[in-house]
Amino acid sequence: MIQSASEHDTPPLEENEYLPARMINEFTYCPRLFYLEHVEGLFAHNADTIEGVAKHGRVDRKTDPLPKAKGKKNVARRSAVGTAPGPSPAETESDTPEPTTEALEKIHARSVTLGSERYCVLAKLDLIEAQGEQATPVDYKRGSPKKLDDGSLGAWDPERVQLCVQALVLRENGYQCDEGVLFFWETRQRVRIAIDDELVAMTQQAITDARATIAKRQLPPPLVDSPKCPRCSLVSICLPDETTFCTQSVLEDSGLPVQSYLFDIGLRFERNTALRAAPPRAVRQMVTARDERRPLYLNTQGYSIGISSEVLQVKEKGKVVQKIRLNDVSHVNLFGAVQVSTQAIQVLLQKEIPLIYFSFGGWFHGMTQPVGLKNIMWRREQFRMADRPAFCLRLARQLVIGKIRNQRTLLMRNHVEPPQEALRFLKALVGEAERAKSLNELLGFEGLAARTYFENFAGMIKVQKS
Repeated sequence: MIQSASEHDTPPLEENEYLPARMINEFTYCPRLFYLEHVEGLFAHNADTIEGVAKHGRVDRKTDPLPKAKGKKNVARRSAVGTAPGPSPAETESDTPEPTTEALEKIHARSVTLGSERYCVLAKLDLIEAQGEQATPVDYKRGSPKKLDDGSLGAWDPERVQLCVQALVLRENGYQCDEGVLFFWETRQRVRIAIDDELVAMTQQAITDARATIAKRQLPPPLVDSPKCPRCSLVSICLPDETTFCTQSVLEDSGLPVQSYLFDIGLRFERNTALRAAPPRAVRQMVTARDERRPLYLNTQGYSIGISSEVLQVKEKGKVVQKIRLNDVSHVNLFGAVQVSTQAIQVLLQKEIPLIYFSFGGWFHGMTQPVGLKNIMWRREQFRMADRPAFCLRLARQLVIGKIRNQRTLLMRNHVEPPQEALRFLKALVGEAERAKSLNELLGFEGLAARTYFENFAGMIKVQKS
C-alpha cells in the first residue's frame, strides 16, 4: 500500500530543516529512494520493512531519559520534545574531583532523540550505552552483518553512515563517542564500527549531497542493474528498470538529455521531428503485482456496517450477518439505504479504503475517500499534464483500448454462444482506437464498442435451475 511518508519523516522543504539520520542512510543507499521518500513523501511497505517495524517496536517500547553531559554547557536541541539539559554554572565551576571510571555508573538509555544544530540533523538512537562522558550508540538492524574480505564482520556504508550521524549528534551534545555498535537481529551479533576521520568525512559529504539533491527539485535517475532494487520497498513506485529502458531506448540516439520521469519522454517525443519519424521500438511488458483485495458491494436495504478489531461487521436488524476483514477490502460500494457508523468510516479512511455511494438503482452519488497523495509537486504535475492535448490523447487511447479488449474478453469467456461478428467488430475497433487522431473520434469508437457489448450482454446471464 502506498501511503504518505508522514508517519516516518515529514519531508523538509527548507534548507535549514533538520534531516533525519534514517534519511541519510537512504541517501547513501540510493539518492532516488531518498528523494521519493523525503521530498515526494512516498512510502510503501514490503515484508522487510514490516519485519523491521516489528523489531523496532520492541526496542521503542521503553523510553529512557539520557543524563546530561557535563562537558558542554549548551546542548543542541533534541527534537520537538526538547534536549538533554546542560549543566548549571555551579556544576561546571565545581572543584569536586571527577570520579574514576570504575565509580561511574553505566547507563543504558533507549529511544533517545537528539539533534545537531551544526549539521541540522536529527537522530533517534535505539540504545545509548554511556559511562561518564563516554557514550556508544547501538543501532538495531533486522538483517545480518556484512562479511569482509578477511572473514571479519562489518557493515554496509548506509548503516555505517547512519551510525556516524548518531555519533556526531552525541558529540555535539557533549559526549565522547569513538565507536558505535550495530546489533543484527538475524544473527544476534554485535558489530563495532570505529567513528574515524574517514567515516566522518563520508557522512558529512552525504549530508551535504542530500541537501543539494533536495535543492535541485529533480528526481535523481534510477540505479542501473543494481542488486539493491529487488528488495527495495519502493521498487514498484521507482520502476528503475522500466524508467532506464524507456528513457534510453527513446532518447539515446536523439542527443537529448536522459530524463528521470517517464512523462517527460512523451513530451520530448512530441517536440522532436526526428524521434517521431524513427521506427517504434518494442517496449518490454511489465508484470504488475496482483492486488488480492476485492471490492465490497452492499445492496440489501436496511443493512448497517460497524467495525470491530479491523473487521467490518454487516448487520441486519442488529444481528451480524457477515464479517469482512479490512485487509481483504479495496473499496466499499453502498447502494440505497445502507448505513455506516462514523467509527467504521474513520477506520476505512485510515486504511485508505474509499466508500462509494449509489442510489438503489445504481446511480453514482459521490464518494468518501482518504486524503490520498499529499505531494504538491505531483499534483502540479498532474494538472500540467492534463493541459497537454497530445498527452491526454495518448492516455485516453490506452484507456479505451483496454476497455474494448476487456469487453471482447468477457464476451468470449462468458457468452453462451460467443457472437463471432461482434467479436470481429470489437477487434477492429481496437485498431481504430489505436489510430484515433482526436478525443471526439476516440469517443465515437468507445460508444460503438459499448453498444456492441450491451447488445450481447444478455447472453452472459445464465439462469440457474432450482
